[in-house]
Formats: sequence, structure tokens, C-alpha cells
Amino acid sequence: MASSRVPHVVADAGAFLKNAALQEIGDHIYTVRDVVNEIRDRPTRRRLAVLPYELLLREPKAESIQLVTDFSKKTGDYVSLSATDIKVLALAYQLEAEHVGTEHIRNEPPQKVINFLETPWDPLYLKPLFCIYGL
Repeated sequence: MASSRVPHVVADAGAFLKNAALQEIGDHIYTVRDVVNEIRDRPTRRRLAVLPYELLLREPKAESIQLVTDFSKKTGDYVSLSATDIKVLALAYQLEAEHVGTEHIRNEPPQKVINFLETPWDPLYLKPLFCIYGL
């Protein structure tokens, strides 16, 4: 049976707070310093000190942060992402670019046409028949 582990995992604070067995998921576990700084509860900080694997702290390049920031603005996700979230996503993008490449990664979010004739109407205000939203 082939291993289902992946070579690289980027973890956010939730993985550590839930005590996820990241060593069973991937060979190399990464996070950014801000994630570690977010963890304030004593039990989780103690677990971080004795992880059964090496936690690799790495900061994403400014170009990766900018790319993720721009993309998240186009999708509408930017307002719900913290600076730490953006760094975690940027590190994941950067590792993918370094180890796999970027040919398979979208530069722009896909466009979706929504036909409001097929959706419930709100009679209190007018809606256009078609709108284009980035996903």
C-alpha cells in the first residue's frame, strides 16, 4: 500500500490547537512565526515544545504575500483573512512553486455567471438579470 503522506504540510494555529497528528500527514511540517505567536494557551504551548517532529519555521517572500493578497481581493476573501492567514497561504503557495511549479495554479479566479431568473427574487429591491462574480 502506497503512503498517503505528502512531502510538505503548512499548518495554521488550528492544527496545533486541535493537536493534529501532522507527522502522519506529511514529511515536512511548516508554519510561520506568527502562528506560533498566536498560541497562548499553556497546554498547546507545552505540546509545541515537545512535538514528535521538527517544526520548520519559514516566512514567505514578499512576492508570495502580495500574490495571495491580490488574489484574495479578487475573490472577496481578503476581508475575512488575517495577516497571519495570508502569510500561511503565501507560504503554501511558495512551497508549491518551489517543489512542484506554478503552471497548474490559477493566476485569476474563475468567473461565474449567475442567472437570477433561476434564483429566488427579493421583491423589495431590483436585481439585474445577470451578474458576474469572481469565486
